[in-house]
Amino acid sequence: MMDEFKREFQLKNFGFGGQFSDRSFVVPQARWCFQPVTWILYRFAAAIYLTVWWIVILIYWGEPPYYKQADTKAKWFIYVSNWSYLCLGIYFWTSAIGTLVYHKNTKFKVSSTITAGEGLELSPIDAKDQITNGYDNHGHQIYAEPQENNSHEDVEKQDSTTGMTENTSSNKSLSWNFKVTWLFQNISFTAAFFVTLLFWILDFDPETGTVTVFNLHIHGINLLFVLVDQFLIGSPYRILHFIHPSLMALVYFIFTAIYYAAGGLNEYAPDEVNGNTYLYKGSLDWERETITTAVVMVGVVFVAAPLLHLVLYGFYRIRRTLERFESCRMSRH
Repeated sequence: MMDEFKREFQLKNFGFGGQFSDRSFVVPQARWCFQPVTWILYRFAAAIYLTVWWIVILIYWGEPPYYKQADTKAKWFIYVSNWSYLCLGIYFWTSAIGTLVYHKNTKFKVSSTITAGEGLELSPIDAKDQITNGYDNHGHQIYAEPQENNSHEDVEKQDSTTGMTENTSSNKSLSWNFKVTWLFQNISFTAAFFVTLLFWILDFDPETGTVTVFNLHIHGINLLFVLVDQFLIGSPYRILHFIHPSLMALVYFIFTAIYYAAGGLNEYAPDEVNGNTYLYKGSLDWERETITTAVVMVGVVFVAAPLLHLVLYGFYRIRRTLERFESCRMSRH
C-alpha cells in the first residue's frame, strides 16, 4: 500500500496519460446484477434527474417566495454553487453516454482465450476453471472483449483485488471522452463538498433563511450524489489531480474579477450597508472587501480545494480496501 501511495506523486499523475483503460470508467466497483444494463440505467437516471432539477431551479430562481427577487435570471451563473451543480451534471452525462457507447461498441464473447478486462488474457485452462457460460465461479458475469494487440510490449496490468485495469502500454491511452469524464469527476466531486460546506457553515442563516427543495438540491442532494457515486464507480482517483478543482476555483475567481470590472452586480437591489457588488457577503466583494477577497481566493485555490480533494482520495482508498476484503471473502467460498 505504501508503494502505491508513493506512486501517486509521480509527475505523470498530474495528467491522464495512458494509466488506465476505458473499462475502468464503464463498470462499477461493486458487483451488480444484470450488467451492464443496470449500470447504464443508473448513469442515465442520475444525469436525467440532475438535469430536470437544473431546469426546475432555473425556472424558479430569483422568484419569491423561494428566492429573493432577482433583476435577471442570467445572474444564476455568477455563483460558484451553480457552477458546481452544472459540472456535476456534465460529469454524469459524459459518463452515461461514454458507458453506453463503450458497451454498445464492444463485442462480448467467451472463447478459449478470454479477456477479463482489456489486455489481460486468461489461458484456456484458467478460462475453463473460472468461466462457465460467461460467468465466473462466484456467479458474477464476465464481459470478454477482443484483443487489439497481444504483444508482450502492449499488455495491460489488472489489479487482482479491484478489477481496475492499469495501462502499462506506451501506445494505448485512455479515450478522450473518458479523460473529460475524469476531469469533471475531479472538479465536480470536490466542488460539491466545497459549496455544501460553504453554504451551511458560512452562508445560511438559520434565523432568517429558509430551507427549500431548491437550495437543498444545490447544497445537499449534490453531495449525496457524489458520496453514493464515489463508492459505486470503478474509476480511479489521483492525489495530484487536486490541480483540476484548484484550477476551476481560480477560473471562477478570475471570472468574478472580470465580472466586477465590467460593472457586474449581484441580482439584488442595492443594500445601504453592503451595496450590491458582493457575491458572497464578507468573503467575495472585489469593491468593498478587496483584500479579504484576495485572501479567500488564495485560501480556496491553494488550501481548501487540495484538502477536500485529498478527503475524496481517502474515500477512494476506503472503496479499494472494501473491495479487497470482499474479493478475499468471495475467494474463500
